[in-house]
Order: sequence, then structure tokens, then C-alpha cells
Amino acid sequence: MIRHRLALIAGVTSVLAILPAAASAAAVHGSYTTVDVPGAADTVGLGINDWGVVVGFYDDSHGNDHGFIDSNGDFTRINWTGAVGTVADGINDKGVVTGTFAAKNGVNHGFLDHRGHLTEFNVRGAGTGPGQGTVTAVINNHGVIAGTYFDAHGVPHGYIGRPGHFKTVNHPHAGTAPHQGTSLGSINDLGIVSGSYRDSHGNHFSFTGRPPHFTPVNDLNAPPFSTFVGGINNSRLITGTYLDTHGVFHGFLGRPGHFKSFNDPAGAQGTAAEALNNKGVIVGFFTDTHGHNHGFTFTPAR
Repeated sequence: MIRHRLALIAGVTSVLAILPAAASAAAVHGSYTTVDVPGAADTVGLGINDWGVVVGFYDDSHGNDHGFIDSNGDFTRINWTGAVGTVADGINDKGVVTGTFAAKNGVNHGFLDHRGHLTEFNVRGAGTGPGQGTVTAVINNHGVIAGTYFDAHGVPHGYIGRPGHFKTVNHPHAGTAPHQGTSLGSINDLGIVSGSYRDSHGNHFSFTGRPPHFTPVNDLNAPPFSTFVGGINNSRLITGTYLDTHGVFHGFLGRPGHFKSFNDPAGAQGTAAEALNNKGVIVGFFTDTHGHNHGFTFTPAR
């Protein structure tokens, strides 16, 4: 459910061991700031606006997910009443947060947070069984939401729009069986989305574009099927994550054909990039030597 993007990355790790090694990547340099919710066992950053406000989720000592907003070190926790898990996925410059909560029956639902007032929404066509339902990703400055819903057969589909007026987005080469399909991870103010799909053979691909016209996104430093696009800003800069042949994940930044990698120096077991704002500041998480996740922001050097 909530962790579907993390699970998507983990799902290709075993495949990479049999693939040839890729060329070493040029690096992006800059400054990192760690984002840790006080008292959390793990923290994951998922979204950032142009004011530098970060959203994401953290695990408590019992392994339960809770959403958070981080405004320059001032943390606000987000919990949907009665949910078994809550995640804050995206935030725009007006401070509107999109999120996902999992009900006790295992069904996912999207929500909007307007300054502490939470309202639920669901995409028409979303399934109502465990692991199905509506998962958000991001909201742009026009109030347009992008995300993924899982139908009654467990097939993921992308969607964009506003509550009550969502449009389904499927990549034309996406498979139509469970664990195949299309997922959206970002939309900028120009209506350009980024996302990924799995074809009928189970191979993973990333893409960007204005639906229904898409361009593949592949980090040339990465093995095949191991590029996971995270976000795209109004300058059409793209960030995301790739896995190397050892299953270690690395962040990347750039444009198709011109990506450079980056790694949080504390991320001994990997660095994942989830989104970036229009100032080029990236948000994501890294995994330390003990296997715990920590959020971060990364400001590339000019």
C-alpha cells in the first residue's frame, strides 16, 4: 500500500545480480540536510515545495506509519483518525498536502490536508479490497493531483485531476495484470507527469511527458529496468533513483540522456530521491549502516 514506491524499487533487486555492470556515473555535488522526526525509528521524505517545506512519513517504535510536515525543523504530525497508517505524499506552495491512509480493512484512500482540515477522496474505479484503493503522489500549484489507484483486480493505474474529476492515465505499453500497470509519481505546473509502468513481461520502465505523449527515462549509468523516476519540476529537471548491479540504490538528477548521480554521505546502504522543487532542491531518504531510513534534502551546487 503506502510503501508501494519503496516496494517497486526493492522488487527489481534480485534481477540486477545477473545483469552486466554499468558505466560509472558522473556525480552531482551539493549540501545535504538530514530530516528526522524526533523519536521516530525511521523517517522518509517524499515531497517538498518551493518554500522548502518537507512532507513524508515516519515509523514509530511499533512500526506504524504516520505522516509529517517539516517546516524548517518544526514538525507537525498527520494521522487520519482510525487509520492503521498515514502518509503525507506531496505539498504545494499554498501549503496544501496530499496524503494516503490505510483503513483497518486494508483499503487505501487519498486525502487532502488544508491547514489541518483533512478531507478524503477516492478515484472512481478504485478497488475496495485489501491493498486496493487510491494512493496519492503529489499536488501542483494549480491544485491538480497525480497518483495511482489499484482496481478490483489489483492492477495499478495512474490518475490526474481534482477530487470528483479524475482522469485515468495508462502508458500504452503497460501490462494489464496484477503487479503490472501504470503508476504516477509527479506532476508539475505545466501538466507534465512522471511515472513508471510494468509491461506484460513484468519489466519496469520509467517515463515522463504530458498524457498521452510519453518519453522514456533511463539513466544510462544504470542496468536495464532499474531506473525509477521520482519527480519533475517546471524546468523539466528530473530526479529519481537507480539500482546498481549490487542492489544498492543511488539518486540521480538531470534530463534524459544527461543524468548525474548523487549519494548522501551518510547513506551507506543507499540514497533514494523522491521529489524536487522548482529551486532544484531534492527530497528523499537514505539508509544507514544499521538499516534505518532517514529523510534528507539535497541542494545541488550551482
